[in-house]
Amino acid sequence: MTAKTTKSAPRRVATDPRISRRRRAVSRSRRKRILIRLAIVAALGGLVWVAFFSPVLLVRDIEVVGSEHMTPDEVAAAAAIGADQNLLLLATEGVESRVESLPWVADASVERMLPGSIRIRIEERTPAMILSLGAARWTIDATGHVLTSGKAARGLPVFANPQLEEVEPGKALSTPESTGALSAWRSLPEELRDQVTTLFAPTVERVSFALADGTLIRYGAAEDLEAKNEVLTTIIERLAGEGTTVEYIDVRVPTAPALGPERH
Repeated sequence: MTAKTTKSAPRRVATDPRISRRRRAVSRSRRKRILIRLAIVAALGGLVWVAFFSPVLLVRDIEVVGSEHMTPDEVAAAAAIGADQNLLLLATEGVESRVESLPWVADASVERMLPGSIRIRIEERTPAMILSLGAARWTIDATGHVLTSGKAARGLPVFANPQLEEVEPGKALSTPESTGALSAWRSLPEELRDQVTTLFAPTVERVSFALADGTLIRYGAAEDLEAKNEVLTTIIERLAGEGTTVEYIDVRVPTAPALGPERH
């Protein structure tokens, strides 16, 4: 005889209504979080597109501040910012470097201005002297940096016929004669430096200055600057107090200065 096993139907257990409500709330919360995340991703994607790929932030305007001897177009040309350049991707250091390569520019800074403008702020070099080479004239700053051909300003002293290899705007004078003479000139007290009309430097050891009153300063090499300037100032003050002018003042050896004959 074979015994039969009868399977009984599974019994359905009633779920607590509170658990069902909790499950539905969790499901709704999960869907809500997913939708929020998708919205955030979409918003970020839109912002990225607007910022980097749309025309909204393309550079459209260039403002130049501080330029007196150059036109805004010349500065903008040197900046070399393309028409399709994105404002946020603009390499400002590169723009500054290119603008600073202009002969007149001592320093440049670039500012971004939303939505599509940049401001290039320039500090120009100051013209200090006229370089005279035969019939040619060049304007230089106090360090010997060549600014432009011709005379850019009136009333500047003249650096007459120094020994030079080449002269080009944007380059600095580099021969020992020129650098030494300019160093000596810069070292002069400001009141005396303002009286210099002409600077001569045929050799390193023969630097001299012509003053507005006609006195020639035989300065010599650009060494012992402090001692030479102290002696020179003392002599000039003494001569002024006496109402005397001389052909020259020689301070090449500051411990043994010499004076030329009086001028009448």
